[in-house]
Amino acid sequence: MKKIALLHYAYPPNVGGVEILLREHAKILSETDFQVTIITGDGEEKNSKINFVRIPEIQSILKFNLPLYEKIVEKGIVDDDFYSLADTIKNKLESYFDQQDVIIIHNMLTLVHNLPFVYFIKQYFEKNPNKKLIVWAHDQTYIDGENILKKKPEVNLNQQQKDLLLKPINKAIYVIISETFKDLLIKVMDLSKNQTVVVPDGINLQKFLEIDDSIWKVVQSKQLLSCYPIVLSPVNIIFRKNLEYCLDTIFYLKKYFPDIKYIISGQVSNHRKNQGYFEKLLAQINELDLKNNVVFLKDSFERSLENSEVHDLYDLSDLVLFFSKGENFGLPLLEAALTNTPAFVSDLKVFKEIGKSDLYNIDTSNQTPLQVAEVIKTFLKTNRVIKLKRTARQKYSLETIIKNKLIPLL
Repeated sequence: MKKIALLHYAYPPNVGGVEILLREHAKILSETDFQVTIITGDGEEKNSKINFVRIPEIQSILKFNLPLYEKIVEKGIVDDDFYSLADTIKNKLESYFDQQDVIIIHNMLTLVHNLPFVYFIKQYFEKNPNKKLIVWAHDQTYIDGENILKKKPEVNLNQQQKDLLLKPINKAIYVIISETFKDLLIKVMDLSKNQTVVVPDGINLQKFLEIDDSIWKVVQSKQLLSCYPIVLSPVNIIFRKNLEYCLDTIFYLKKYFPDIKYIISGQVSNHRKNQGYFEKLLAQINELDLKNNVVFLKDSFERSLENSEVHDLYDLSDLVLFFSKGENFGLPLLEAALTNTPAFVSDLKVFKEIGKSDLYNIDTSNQTPLQVAEVIKTFLKTNRVIKLKRTARQKYSLETIIKNKLIPLL
């Protein structure tokens, strides 16, 4: 099992974007057959799969020794106090480094907050050139937004300190969080001899969307995150729900979106003789070659879904199809509205009573599934919210980013 150390000034419950990202990285890597050690200046970790080492001296010096910070950063003085702190860091940190196969340092080597730490790191990797180091750059002292600063307010470094900050470490891999930031960073630092890789920040989708484990298992087993669009019919399998019309619509949409997934959330109703109807749907799915595109949640659940699970489905889906032939009400219209999920619905009087003119109505008696598919195709290709949702789901899932971009570097 490969041993990996992740470092940053601080760690949750301390507040900060890098702190949160570090915890997410540690969790995902620890679940992917790596032995993970967090080394940080402050924080705590209760996950037994993650080793945790707290070394207060690798925090931002500002937090524990303001006069020293002012002397180093604001006055540009390197004296015995500087080297004394570097020695303390070495004595506490070196043995942990020796045990690791890969060391990943987030942001600490491109900022001025603890230059004695940077000094130790450069000394250590000069003596251990074969130890793998990944320098993860989220920020840089002389980059402000999209501007490169010749001088940073309250930062007055001497040339030795500037070299610590601006000269890259031999053989280190520099991971940079965006192409935009990379374009700026390579103007500030000469990274021409180093491997540079853009690995964007991402979102833990399950955690952020608060998706139940039961639904997340379906997401993973059906590989939903790589599919587009995800279409939901939040209905039981009953003749009047007009699922055969939905399937025909999905068939035509598949010509434009080969990775489409269509989720039917409900069960075969026990109150009516519906098994024959379900078998007809299965035959239709086979005939239309949709076996890899249709997901019956009844195959994963022998019970009705909890409200939170239903909510999860709406959050994950790009749109809803609700082409029922007859209803006395239409609860999915309200559920879709409250989760901001576009719903294409049949042209029923009761639906208009609920949604007035704010609906995507389809006249299923006069519009063919092909015509409806054309309408939905145009909607999907022009709706910016849905297009951005697809990008967030497919490109910025943190789990996918780590597996596809970080792990190959290890």
